[in-house]
Amino acid sequence: MNKKPIKKKEIFNILKDIKIQNLESETIDIIDSEERFLNKDIQSSINLPPFKNSAVDGYAILDNDIENQQELTIKHRIVAGDSHQIELLNGEVARIFTGARMPINSGTVIMQENVICNNDKIKINKKPFLGENCRLVGEDIAKNQIILKVGEKITTKNISLLAAIGKSSIEVKEKISLGYFTSGNELLNPSENLIGSQINNSNKYALHSLLNRKYIDAKYLGVLKDSNKIVVDSLLKNLDQNSVIITTGGASVGDEDYLVEAIKSNGDLFFWQTAIKPGRPLAIGKIDRTIIICLPGNPVSVYLLFGMIIKPFLEFLCGSKMTNPNNYIARANFSMKKKTNRLEWLRVIIDKNIDSEIYVNKYLKQGSGIISSISFSDGIIEIPEQVSKINVGDKFDLYLFSELFS
Repeated sequence: MNKKPIKKKEIFNILKDIKIQNLESETIDIIDSEERFLNKDIQSSINLPPFKNSAVDGYAILDNDIENQQELTIKHRIVAGDSHQIELLNGEVARIFTGARMPINSGTVIMQENVICNNDKIKINKKPFLGENCRLVGEDIAKNQIILKVGEKITTKNISLLAAIGKSSIEVKEKISLGYFTSGNELLNPSENLIGSQINNSNKYALHSLLNRKYIDAKYLGVLKDSNKIVVDSLLKNLDQNSVIITTGGASVGDEDYLVEAIKSNGDLFFWQTAIKPGRPLAIGKIDRTIIICLPGNPVSVYLLFGMIIKPFLEFLCGSKMTNPNNYIARANFSMKKKTNRLEWLRVIIDKNIDSEIYVNKYLKQGSGIISSISFSDGIIEIPEQVSKINVGDKFDLYLFSELFS
């Protein structure tokens, strides 16, 4: 376990060595495969397209008739789905529609607006180039080509490709069984009638939304009260049903924070406390075969640590690569001082785009308990540990909430 706050890069290196031992594979229909992770490579057993076809509505023509200035005879009519093997003679064309199989000896299609049509005759008024508007066999995907690799996520971008090559089912990693707690005697289900030091349990709903992923089978396990026995008993009795348990709160250095000690006493604590603001009291360990992730209680920290670290980690457990979320480059439209030796995630609002460059302003309230800063800002910029001063125009990595939490 680390003896001093751990850096983001070190966190990723530790997490790369953690695996779920009992995560198996399963075969599912592709209609249900979005957001799931492949357990083996997908290879196409067919060419795509499987036959030479027209890319437009027009007329299929022989190569040696492209230069023909005389009228050509419309001999055939071919629509999508026709299976006839048609062969053209000199001076003949075929009326053809988008997606229809090309004549055997034709490789060019004249768009219908580029001819003058007179009954069963056409005359070319704009000459096509050789091979124009003809889709070749396998020009999209070649037979035996690997199109998706093990660990890749099925998304809207690639699910239609699976169907196009004839896959009706695929082998994916099974869902992660995940239970999550919130911690604290003060938590209450949403209510406007708070008494004393009660607060609404917003983290329950944040985690419900963040964990609503098709590769996760998530279940809320309740509130962990501030009692060492309750914490230990609650963790231990839920180990067999969950590959991962996530908690919020109860992992800092207060007298009533029992989670870290519970992990140390019953399993292995990989690290505790990070050199990240906000998000310092993060702990990750393992009891038996179950991974325990202890997030801070502050809502902003929950969101940011989940989007930047925990979500990539959960996807990694499903066989994906352990990578940083997608980022953009943005210029600061503000200046401020910053303490060194700690990476900082500043919530920002996109101000403007100038010459294809993004400029951002700092959200005015940066506290880790300012829940509105997640709702009312666009994302974060990541300020490296060694930076002590941010100047107007400085460039930083920008992470958008629309992507971090999707």
